[in-house]
Amino acid sequence: MKLKEYVLLEAVMRLKSGLHIGTGEKPGRGEPLFVMKSILKSNMPYVPGSSLKGKMRSLLEVTYGKITPPGSPCGCGKCQICLLFGSGNSNTTFEPSRLIFRDSNLTPESSKMIEKLGLETKPGVSIDRQTGKAKGGALFPAERVPENAEFNFEVSCRIFENDDKDKVKEWLAMGLFLMEQDALGGGGTRGSGYIEFNAIKFDSKDFDKDWRDSCKKIKNELLDRHQIKSK
Repeated sequence: MKLKEYVLLEAVMRLKSGLHIGTGEKPGRGEPLFVMKSILKSNMPYVPGSSLKGKMRSLLEVTYGKITPPGSPCGCGKCQICLLFGSGNSNTTFEPSRLIFRDSNLTPESSKMIEKLGLETKPGVSIDRQTGKAKGGALFPAERVPENAEFNFEVSCRIFENDDKDKVKEWLAMGLFLMEQDALGGGGTRGSGYIEFNAIKFDSKDFDKDWRDSCKKIKNELLDRHQIKSK
């Protein structure tokens, strides 16, 4: 197979609620769960490409029933999701993945906002099921990037000689659409991680204004009919 070109998907990811992408570190009792920050960029928060890729892939797999028991990524190596994101099994990796997710950094305007106002801390508690009150000592506050902050979002797409670039675009659009319906990062079921994508470009061309409606229309047929690779 021959690599034909690279195509860039660009967007601005705006937070419609606070966002918590955790560090994985366990804080002391009562201390907040911290967000990921870049050491080289004035300690500013960012969203790792791995978090973005994992979220989009998992939503597509759940939507189209492509999960390997007991809940692992699809490992068939042949379906559209495996071709795009890579097989979840090294033994069934037959081709390079098409999508390369970059880390998402704050826009300059949002960086200035964070420098001025700082991050927010959202309190969290565990509820006693018998009394309906907060359990004593069960406080777990979480640091969050505040609502309305914006991140630059980029995915570099490898287009091979038999790939259909427009179909790759359709799959990426569906991934963005599903991410908007769900939540990114921790605390999603408790209000965090509500996002939207704006100013979307693919191959330097703007997305259609009705791209979300288009995703709704093709959602049920995407896996079977919208093949990124000709046979």
